[in-house]
Amino acid sequence: MADRTPRLGLGTFDPGDEWDHTDTVEAVDERAIVRGPIAERPAAGEYDDELYHATDQGITWRWDADGEDWTYFSGRGCADRPVPGTSHFEAARLTHARTAETPVWNVEAHGIEGDGTTEVGRAVHDLLETVAEAGGGIAYFPPGRYLLERTPLVGDDTILLGAGRSTVLEGPRPDGDEGRALVSNRGYDETEYDGASNWGIRNVRIDSPESTGIMPAHAENVRLENIYGDRIYYHHIDVVSSKNVTVDGFWATRGGEGDSDAPVQFDSQRSGTNWNSIWDGHDDGLVADDDTPTRNCTLTDFEIDPVNEPEYGVHLHRGETESITLSDGYITGCQYTAIRGDPDESVSDLTVDGVSCLENARGITLGHVESGRRELTVDNVTIRTDDGDLAAGSGLYAAGFDGAAISNVTVSGAFTNAIIFDDMTDLKLSTVTATGADDQAFRFRENVDATLTTARAANCGSAGVYSGPDSSVAYGGVTFDDVGEAVVVDGETRAWRTSS
Repeated sequence: MADRTPRLGLGTFDPGDEWDHTDTVEAVDERAIVRGPIAERPAAGEYDDELYHATDQGITWRWDADGEDWTYFSGRGCADRPVPGTSHFEAARLTHARTAETPVWNVEAHGIEGDGTTEVGRAVHDLLETVAEAGGGIAYFPPGRYLLERTPLVGDDTILLGAGRSTVLEGPRPDGDEGRALVSNRGYDETEYDGASNWGIRNVRIDSPESTGIMPAHAENVRLENIYGDRIYYHHIDVVSSKNVTVDGFWATRGGEGDSDAPVQFDSQRSGTNWNSIWDGHDDGLVADDDTPTRNCTLTDFEIDPVNEPEYGVHLHRGETESITLSDGYITGCQYTAIRGDPDESVSDLTVDGVSCLENARGITLGHVESGRRELTVDNVTIRTDDGDLAAGSGLYAAGFDGAAISNVTVSGAFTNAIIFDDMTDLKLSTVTATGADDQAFRFRENVDATLTTARAANCGSAGVYSGPDSSVAYGGVTFDDVGEAVVVDGETRAWRTSS
């Protein structure tokens, strides 16, 4: 059956719907879209605008007769790393979703009710074991509220697929055991990245005030897509000692009710850590604590707009993280900072691109460490807090990076200092505006080697640019407007160009 999209003149079909032939509104040109693995795509299309959908990549290609090449048309996959379970999603569109057979298991067909009163965690866990043993597939959860009194564990090549906000997951937990994961993966107690791989969760709402939400642990190649976060104890998404995890589409209306309450957290299970655990209905099981770093993870297309003022929006916590990208998002309402990295922790290749941090006490805070971090990129970022009673500390703070590029950034608000750095080498700032700080716009406090170009410092009580002990700042093209002093030097300054 062809892909049933309005573009091709067809109706729609969601997993769980009964098939109705009246959904087809007109005949389909069978050549309009061709399907198959990317390896079977022909070298050339038969006609201009022919579409080929690669089922193992989730990408649709269009034949461009003029350019004599296939060009990207739509889809979320990529040639280097296919979307986990894409072929299963294809099957979900082509197979009656109420069957008990692979590759699509509708949980209702297995007696699992989302009635909001029946505890079904054990049944879901058992079903997921069956799916994994069959080689993977989709477990489809129709609209309803599913009480997961234990943590179901997802296996290899398995997708949990809901119906959007109408599929709600809740994890009741005993007193004293709050915060154990709502959903995790098989192999959470393995080392390195030997837990379950190539799995995902899509189109579900988390409303679970007694548990943490989705916890990939020692997992690899995970995709979490269209996750809606309401009540939660700690984090809606907590990535622990995992790699290649993509969160694409996340919307949080609340932060956690417990301590360390960020809607999204990336952390590693450091040796001796006695937290991050699943709940089997009787006891908790700790994630293996072998210091495996969390690496190559992405949070994109997200909005964190909590009504209960969590401490942080996104937290890089406890242990080493590498190659974390936060892009195309919005964070507001945090009582400490929108994006936080803990002091003294190793951070490598952190990218924040296209993120707005509005009305938080601070914007980005990467806590102090003298060295050991590398490669920081902050681009197309706005940090603004108009509430003078809320603004505190620095709008943007980073320390200990060898190599950092800050560009197209605006920091505005009554922060103590708008932008501040410590212990930074090869720091480059361009097209940066810092306004409204009580004290200084740009503060290069200690041991900073920086270049500042095409910048504006305005409405600051003390100095536009401050260079502290053992700091060297080359600056040019800087505009000063209503600042106490343009440049204050406490340490050695490398003169480069006058901006006044």
